[in-house]
Amino acid sequence: MATQEIEQPEIGIIVKTILLTTALIVLPGLQWSFFGWSQIFLPLLSFFLLGRFGGHTGKRVLLCATTLSLVVYLMLGGIELFLFSFALLFSGVILFRSAERHESPALSGFKTAGSLAGSWFLVVVILSAGSEVSVYDQLLKTLDHSIVEAVEYYRQSASISSENLVMLETSLYRMQLLVPMIMPAVLGSTVLMITWLTMVIGNTIRLKTFDDFAWDSYRNWQLPEKLVWGGIVMAVLTLAPTGLRTVGINCLILLGVIYCFQGLSILVFFMNKWNVPLLFRSFFYVMIIFQSLGTLVLLFVGLADIWLDFRKKKPVTTTKNA
Repeated sequence: MATQEIEQPEIGIIVKTILLTTALIVLPGLQWSFFGWSQIFLPLLSFFLLGRFGGHTGKRVLLCATTLSLVVYLMLGGIELFLFSFALLFSGVILFRSAERHESPALSGFKTAGSLAGSWFLVVVILSAGSEVSVYDQLLKTLDHSIVEAVEYYRQSASISSENLVMLETSLYRMQLLVPMIMPAVLGSTVLMITWLTMVIGNTIRLKTFDDFAWDSYRNWQLPEKLVWGGIVMAVLTLAPTGLRTVGINCLILLGVIYCFQGLSILVFFMNKWNVPLLFRSFFYVMIIFQSLGTLVLLFVGLADIWLDFRKKKPVTTTKNA
């Protein structure tokens, strides 16, 4: 990524950008049911603005837009949502700094995900201060209540046979026990997905818009080989007593998500190598991502790449005869 400052834009463009950025930050607070999904793109927004205007001007644009958004959220009484939005914007800034330093995709992703998870944790601590029940516990209680309501609904439904009702109740009760155990991994997977989307889309936008890129193409991304040892350690922890076992299970889930990203990058590599038509390629991506079997295939391919090197990225070592 180029480190030189972008040419100073006109003041009118800056003002319009500030107002548009403010609107994008505030929309979820105005109508969450329609615009809540847009929050996952806030890191991409800050990453794009810093790339578009440069670090100096871009930070000031973000600061002005964030300040205006804070005022609006205070008027709406939604300071909690603003804090979570601010954490997302901040993670995009961390990603931009990492890209400026020409750090690897793995290190950039680790820093971004760590900053987002740490910021959200801090927000939860702040919002939970002075309250008998933390925000995290409230989330778990809400999910537990939803499961109980679902059980009651199916019990009162006349269209479900007794056999199916027993199966549904068993599944829901198992879910009731499982959800609190793996909730850290669920939230962590959300952080990883947001980070991955920001990096992949942000890198593509930079290449197509500014003829520049932060990292090499996604199809060439590769995880550090030593990361597999973390998976081995966590697998051993799953055999330990309850507390350590929970840590191991959650970490294994997160590592599984990360290796799925690598498996997908290998798939993209061969799709480009074989010149697969875009329409068929898009259909195949959707099918393999949203099918549970496809996810397992991506995980297996991502792990197997450590030893099989599908893309032949490792240097070939030759030995000379004495």
